[in-house]
Amino acid sequence: MPKPAKARRKRGYHHGNLRRALLDASIPLLREGGPEALTLRAVARAAGVSQTAPYRHFADRAALVAAVAEDGFRRLHARLVDAATAPARTLGTKPTTARGGLQAIALAYVRFGLDHPDEYRVMFGGELGRGARQKESAREQVFEFLRVGIRMLQGQKLVGAGDSYGMALTSWALVHGLVMLAIDGQLSGRTAPTAEGLALQATELLMFGMATRKY
Repeated sequence: MPKPAKARRKRGYHHGNLRRALLDASIPLLREGGPEALTLRAVARAAGVSQTAPYRHFADRAALVAAVAEDGFRRLHARLVDAATAPARTLGTKPTTARGGLQAIALAYVRFGLDHPDEYRVMFGGELGRGARQKESAREQVFEFLRVGIRMLQGQKLVGAGDSYGMALTSWALVHGLVMLAIDGQLSGRTAPTAEGLALQATELLMFGMATRKY
């Protein structure tokens, strides 16, 4: 005798995919209606589950927003790792020096932000700072990846000595600013460089500086 639909749904909640299904359902809502559209009720409806099902994984809306941000940082980290291991594919040409790896990472970062502007806003949105903070692990992975890369370049004498933490934070701030300018449409105009072009230029400035040698 077949089990009632209610029993089948209840059994399905324990197969381990509910959280993933809820996060996947959050993305279209986010892209269509912005962060305000991310509510537990709306996500449950989009995922085709009961209104109480999301509470199995998220205590409240803030926890859901934090999970979406964390998932974004995990995907960003994977994109950066892929760029670092295959910089030629990221840059479209073979890097002439090991510094090309850093440029490939910067370019991959910019492309991720431009490919996923809505998720990117949530990842760095003010709402996280008001209590919906995502677990530090995902975001710290991205930062640590950048810091370790800079330390490796320092070890190869390709980047000057100094505080790798400060260098990594400065590099992140610079590329993040480029992404936000592009997302907000502040790089428009016939003569304006692309965000990707600016990312390459910015990393050149970071590695070599703007001052002349005489200075």
